[in-house]
Amino acid sequence: MEDKTNTSLKDKIEELIELNKQTLEKKEKKFKLPWKARLNKGNMRNNYTTVCYINENKAIDFLKVPVQEGTMMVKDAPYLAMADHMLTYKGKPFMIFPAWNTEPFSPKRNLDEAQENKTLNIGYRYLLNRMKSEVIKAKKSINVMLIVGILAAIGLVYYVLKSGGLKL
Repeated sequence: MEDKTNTSLKDKIEELIELNKQTLEKKEKKFKLPWKARLNKGNMRNNYTTVCYINENKAIDFLKVPVQEGTMMVKDAPYLAMADHMLTYKGKPFMIFPAWNTEPFSPKRNLDEAQENKTLNIGYRYLLNRMKSEVIKAKKSINVMLIVGILAAIGLVYYVLKSGGLKL
């Protein structure tokens, strides 16, 4: 009999260890830029920006590149770097460059294209919030214990008044 309890305890402990490992594996890691692409204050003073470079094979490289007179050299190719193309990542300049185009990703142009194609997502948030706020909510039922407590208090007061008051 002792062997069965020991083996079952061991099995339970192993199951708990496996469950713990599974929960630890499920946690998502936050995205962090590679060290070679991170900017510090000195880099920002010298007009550096972080670049997400998309290669022809769809692989991504993160680089730290200086901007000179509205252009920059990324992997021996010149690219435009205007203010319209600038994004920010944690308050620092960030740009996205595809290898097959001399002009980087432009959020303004992308917004204009979405307006032309009528694929904007801007109004949906407002509609969803409005729909959530106007959902018909079921009335909260009065707690039965509250009603019983009130009736008991009324009964106690009635009894005290009919019996001639409290005698101390």
